[in-house]
Amino acid sequence: MPATITEDALVAYYEIRARAEQRFESVHGDAQGDRDELRDRIERASEDLYRERLGSLRDLTIGEIGIGSGDFVRYAFKEHALAMFLIDISKDRLLGIEEDLKSLGSSTSTKTIVANAQQMHEIGDGELDLLVAKEVIEHLTDYRPFLSECRRILRKGGRLYLTTPNRHCIDLWPRLVLTRLFPPKNLTGEPLIRQIFGHLFEYITADECATLADTLPPGFKEHIHEFAPRELLESLAAYGFRVLRRWGTPPQMFYHELRPFADFMLPGWMKAEHRSYTFGDDLRVIAEQTL
Repeated sequence: MPATITEDALVAYYEIRARAEQRFESVHGDAQGDRDELRDRIERASEDLYRERLGSLRDLTIGEIGIGSGDFVRYAFKEHALAMFLIDISKDRLLGIEEDLKSLGSSTSTKTIVANAQQMHEIGDGELDLLVAKEVIEHLTDYRPFLSECRRILRKGGRLYLTTPNRHCIDLWPRLVLTRLFPPKNLTGEPLIRQIFGHLFEYITADECATLADTLPPGFKEHIHEFAPRELLESLAAYGFRVLRRWGTPPQMFYHELRPFADFMLPGWMKAEHRSYTFGDDLRVIAEQTL
């Protein structure tokens, strides 16, 4: 990344993004344009796989960092988790999910925490049986305090389910070559905001755009640090985690170059855990706290 970003600037960015997503959804609902049936099938298979590998959630105390659309929270409610801690840097996102959860009528107790994933002080030492962090670690200015907090709040034997983009995904090799040949410009101001928000740009206000333009460094990208497969395993081991399962989601080639063969190849991909972890689009790890 060309320049560092402050924690305050990151908070402002994610608050504005959460508000933009809420405005978009208020206009379009859950509409996502034309759906890709193959992509939907693969995503459902990937979701079923991680749920199977996590096992029963009944009577577990669970934390989720970066709640996204709330899909995992709803699943944990359905599976009769004992308690849920919902941790997110965006207060607006937490308020939105709180409203949705009221209609579920679950016996699972919940607590929402506005916090940076590097400082989860409202959760006690060893309080969690399971901690879920999907697509979080790559957004942090420093992942080491995050892993230290994960170790602290999980009981010994508790599990961490972590997903993050694979820096060495087979899809990225051609892009890496092109980037070396044609380095991207470090955009600033409104052009940068347009680039990183995409279709959501029209759902932010002029004041929000000005705030981001003043605080985001040139060339800002949401993914501050992406991991190579071995690097992630070594980082987890350094903080007392023993990896129980590791695998990777199918690369984008499944939806494009390999599309005619994707349905045939998918079962084998799902079973080839170590190979899929090495070459897949996302790294997925279930690790046990050993200290």
